Amino acid sequence: MQLERLAKAPTVCYNSRHHKGSRMALLYLIRHARAQMMGDAAERWLLSEQGRREAGVLARQDFWREVELIFSSPEPKAMQTAEPAARRWGIPLVTVDCLYELRRPRLVPDYETVIARLFAEPETSIAGLEPAAQAAGRIIRCIKELAAAHSEQTLALVSHGLLVTLFLARLENRWPTVAEWRDAPFAGFAVVDTTAWCLIKNWSSVSEAS
Repeated sequence: MQLERLAKAPTVCYNSRHHKGSRMALLYLIRHARAQMMGDAAERWLLSEQGRREAGVLARQDFWREVELIFSSPEPKAMQTAEPAARRWGIPLVTVDCLYELRRPRLVPDYETVIARLFAEPETSIAGLEPAAQAAGRIIRCIKELAAAHSEQTLALVSHGLLVTLFLARLENRWPTVAEWRDAPFAGFAVVDTTAWCLIKNWSSVSEAS
């Protein structure tokens, strides 16, 4: 499958906020807080006690003052991450089906090795997981459609580790590494300019942002 490119390389534009005369539409890309593992159906997991604390800290961050609309994966752990901020700041929260995590039929052993293969062979289903190319195509289309429909607004989007890692790597027209996936912090956020489709600020954890 030939994936759509978001922008011409180079696409990473740190500190582009300071470019004179430029107009940016901002997207705060957020990974859900920590979940409590409860059975094989990861899409049903709720936040753990630690995850609920992380969501509370995330909700107190000042960047929410800029956000006008929050989109969330329909999975409970993502919704539970988004809800405290939506309540605290009075921001509308909308669930979007295409933001669900890369599908897996069950928990798989040696998960990190499986993910390394998934990124290395993006067209292939590894251990029954949704192929990385398929998931990347989904999240690219999803985010581009949301950004186009709300081009005058600052948006936040709460999704999942594999999906947001794929999206950020595809901003640079490449496939991610396992290290990049590991480095995306729970309840952390990155900032994307959806006018130029480039990364303004790489991942910050809630502890760093507090």
